[in-house]
Amino acid sequence: MALYIQYGLPFMVALGLALLLTPIVRIVALRYKWVADPSQERWHKNPRALFGGVAIFFSFMVPCAIYNHDMSVFRIFLLGGISIFALGIIDDTLHITPYAKLIGQIMVASLLVIFGVRLEIVSYPLVTVPITILWLVGLMNAFNLLDNMDGLSAGVAAISSFIIFLYSIINNSPHVALMSLLILGSTLGFLRYNFNPAKIFMGDCGSMFLGYALGAIAILGTSKAISNVVVTLSIPILVLAVPIFDTIFVTFARKFNDRPISQGGKDHTSHRLVALGMTERQAVLTLYLISFLCGMGGLLYTRMNKLILSIAILLFVICLILFGVFLGDVKVYSRMEDLEKEKGKRKKNGRVLLNDIIIHKRRIMEVVIDFAIICIAYVSSFLLRYEGALSATSIHLIMQSLPLIIIIRFTTFAYFGLYRGVWKYIGLHDLISIFKAVTTGTFISMVALLLFFRFEGYSRAIIVIEWMTLLIFISGVRILLRVFREFFISKAGGRRVLIIGAGDAGELLLREMKHNNKLGYKPVGFIDDNPKKHHKSIHGIPVLGSRMDMPRFVQEKRIEEVLIAIPSHSDKMLEGIFQICREHSIPFKHISSIMSL
Repeated sequence: MALYIQYGLPFMVALGLALLLTPIVRIVALRYKWVADPSQERWHKNPRALFGGVAIFFSFMVPCAIYNHDMSVFRIFLLGGISIFALGIIDDTLHITPYAKLIGQIMVASLLVIFGVRLEIVSYPLVTVPITILWLVGLMNAFNLLDNMDGLSAGVAAISSFIIFLYSIINNSPHVALMSLLILGSTLGFLRYNFNPAKIFMGDCGSMFLGYALGAIAILGTSKAISNVVVTLSIPILVLAVPIFDTIFVTFARKFNDRPISQGGKDHTSHRLVALGMTERQAVLTLYLISFLCGMGGLLYTRMNKLILSIAILLFVICLILFGVFLGDVKVYSRMEDLEKEKGKRKKNGRVLLNDIIIHKRRIMEVVIDFAIICIAYVSSFLLRYEGALSATSIHLIMQSLPLIIIIRFTTFAYFGLYRGVWKYIGLHDLISIFKAVTTGTFISMVALLLFFRFEGYSRAIIVIEWMTLLIFISGVRILLRVFREFFISKAGGRRVLIIGAGDAGELLLREMKHNNKLGYKPVGFIDDNPKKHHKSIHGIPVLGSRMDMPRFVQEKRIEEVLIAIPSHSDKMLEGIFQICREHSIPFKHISSIMSL
């Protein structure tokens, strides 16, 4: 009962107020034409009411004033919250310049630091103030940028606040737990009207307030309980990973496409997921899931073996980087070609390849990722051998031998051409090269350890485990881009096509469709007269049956076009296929070569 009064009742009040105030704010906004009109840079297609952040703000502040008994905490949210909320209102109504808004955000963040809210980096006290201000300003802008699709910003804020609530309960921080619950209640209530299809938008007054509030409670909930600098920084970053990732991604995207960072646009991670074939709801729910997983990683950070969890998180970060590279290759700027012709600049087609960040030297990114993987695999082999516990002796052995292992690994990687291929086109030949490079490197490492250290203290099992781990990780990161592409191709739209011929020509045609989404084709199945191929699949696409089954599959699979990939054929066979297509009014094309597409 006491817990209900302490946490349940304030949460219900915040939730109830948000459910009550949001439709009232919407009615007032529509009455006075305070709406966001559709535009080239906005995602929505119909006018939407603004100032939903007013409902979020008061749904949080009212129960905060009633139920919070720590005046130092309340003062933080009263003065700082009102200040950032007022700045958001001014921006929503007057549309102030980006630099003026940034100055206001820095002033509000500085006000918070004055009240003693800081990332407690004990080892580096002089950098505490600027890092705290940078953290708060970054999150205000992160949630502002994240507010680009129905329900995204509010939903991620709700998930983040829930994770912080759990963390605060575990670490006995009742005031932080209460604040996070109030954010959870106010965002969930608002989400009832903001989830797709949204009836109201929160505006800058809502998104910046959420960024400020979550940034503050993330600091209060972690830095006071933890003295380790890495953990102090890692937990809030993990909890708020989605807005941080989206902000970094969009910043690079716009910078390397010569677009102002402060300008709105349809180039966020959510928009690119939709461009890949997801619905708006699927894109938002996917980002919800990523947010939850990252938050749980942060929650587990203080409860599990930190070294093991750090390795898992680092691998996850590598996956996120590669996911960003994949998303960056999605065309989203429909007018970029014309704009850059006018400016006389190089055409980029709206793509944000990470190569541009390092002036086309994409190999640097590959080398950095491989460096991390080599270190992870080597340390992991010791952890697996000694069941997750590293003694002082094991740590000494790692520190002693890791530099030598790194030199050997990069030498063999370069010798076997691992940096000559293109990751997204990885094939069997590349995997064989990886196997040769890793295996050869393992044998050389054994000899080197024997010559330099006489193999004293080194377990032979570690060598085998490291070989297996490195082989899996090095292959995995290179396959990942192809996995992303294959996954999203299955989701993507396009003309539903039936391929006639499940031989080499058909397989080549299918590969071209998968590699080139500009063709606008969605392969549904193969037709082949060879019964041995029936009920099999090629690159995940089934061989449905023979030509006699064509009429049935054309209707069942809602085929929109037929592509014929049979190099050796008779005129009678072709005419039979053409006749079936004509009877069902299905366009058809005889593909004599890939250029015919």
